[in-house]
Amino acid sequence: MSILKTVPSVVPPSVIYSALFVDFDNVRINLEKHDAEAARRFSTNPELWLSWLEKQLSTTTYLPEIVQRRILTRRCYLNPESFSSFRPDFVRSAFEVIDCPPLTGRGKTSTDIYMVMDILDTLNHATYFHEFIVLSGDADFTPVLLRIRKHGRYGVVLAVGWVSLAYRAACDIVIERDTFVREALGIVYPDEEAPEPINEQEIDATLNLLLKRMAARLREMAAVPGGVEASELPEVFKEFQEFRESNHWLGFYSLRRLTQALIAQREDLAISDEDPWRVVVKTAPAPVLADSLEAAGPPAPAAAVPDVKAQMAQSIREYVSHSDKAVAWATLASLVKQRFGEQLAGSTWLGAGTFKDLLMQLDLGNLHTSTLTPGYVYDPGRHQLPAAPAFAAPPAASQEAAAPPDHFAQRYPGLAELARKVHRLTETPYLMPEHYALLFHELAREINENGYQMTRTSKTVRDRCVEKGAPVARSHVNFVLIGIGHTGYRFGGQEREDPVQLGEKLVENTLDLCRTAQLSLIEEEVAQIRAWIMGGLGEQSQPAA
Repeated sequence: MSILKTVPSVVPPSVIYSALFVDFDNVRINLEKHDAEAARRFSTNPELWLSWLEKQLSTTTYLPEIVQRRILTRRCYLNPESFSSFRPDFVRSAFEVIDCPPLTGRGKTSTDIYMVMDILDTLNHATYFHEFIVLSGDADFTPVLLRIRKHGRYGVVLAVGWVSLAYRAACDIVIERDTFVREALGIVYPDEEAPEPINEQEIDATLNLLLKRMAARLREMAAVPGGVEASELPEVFKEFQEFRESNHWLGFYSLRRLTQALIAQREDLAISDEDPWRVVVKTAPAPVLADSLEAAGPPAPAAAVPDVKAQMAQSIREYVSHSDKAVAWATLASLVKQRFGEQLAGSTWLGAGTFKDLLMQLDLGNLHTSTLTPGYVYDPGRHQLPAAPAFAAPPAASQEAAAPPDHFAQRYPGLAELARKVHRLTETPYLMPEHYALLFHELAREINENGYQMTRTSKTVRDRCVEKGAPVARSHVNFVLIGIGHTGYRFGGQEREDPVQLGEKLVENTLDLCRTAQLSLIEEEVAQIRAWIMGGLGEQSQPAA
């Protein structure tokens, strides 16, 4: 039964009532630090992202069925001395705009007090609001989010800057900055667009033979649970003399494009678009896909979203029923794209955001899902669990497969314990000193060459680090960019970016995060944090254990 049927209201079970509260100054300023175009669209076209909130942001994180969202209350709080020019844009979109002028000489406004009082009033409103959407990354709202939860309501926040772990834990949905910029604001930069498919006709016979050999080796490496991570691929490719002697990734000009060419050589490999991306083995044989598609009939005609999801669920159930093994999410994603490409076009998985989130919304009957990398759907009555021997390494190595070796601890035993603790409490990336050094160098290089734009910069830096064998994810780069910006540093605000200066600023932010997390550090531990984050930049890149 839907949760909505149990609340004291007469709202139909197909509708969820939401109240929206926008801390304009917080969102605008944080967006403008990294992306002027995103800040402009947010400020001048609220109808754009309002439509996304109502029609595409999924509610199935906390509701068991498809639910339509209606945002009944829309309130925007802004400083009229700085942002009054944007008032007409929000009034035109049916917002109540509340002026929050500075009350102190330091520019402090009353926005947080007004928002908290209005949220508490709305909790007791005659209309029962199921969901409270707070567009602000200000951790001062953590207590009111906890109050929302105590009342049995749901909290949604937008994280455009650094957001504390406590703030994240206090809400039900966190809208990440990249998701908001890409999907809600509709900003997709050239580097973010899907790459052109590999034209196999342009590959000569000699190169084709090499690609087949490399693809066979890639298949061997990807056979382990979870597949092979992108940063590990360069070392695999270096096993081939032709690759070592070539330039520009055998003419494909990037690691990702070369890997796509190798995937095209085989039907049993796929790229899993995690962060970072990896190559995995498709668990179900290709003939099953053909059988399943034939049994399921021709592609589904246009239909309402709930109907399309029901058809998708039926196709997945039939597909898994034909398989003698648990089926990887990547395989099912290919199936869904092939059958429902027209309905999926431009919808970011029907508004779910990712295939994983869409999968969680489908009625799969007696099938179960497993989040064991790369993710599986299986029938517990016929298939072994993905963690069982059928999918894991041989028994002698099963424990090692379940818990990968900590290379950081092996190489830097004197730093690893504190680094893990800081990572756990502040989310500071658990990267080795040399990986941080590479990240800072590539970050400085990219901004010096092409200027700063967060979406493009983070992707380019991630790709360059991965191509050099460093396990740097996009989320790691974004964390560093936001963290450095949190110190007041402006990328591109100096003649040239300096890797050492970037490292100093990240250390400054990390120490600040530790204070916020109430992690008291002695002088020796502060020195260890500096050695962890900046040790790879100096001559003594490997501190003593």
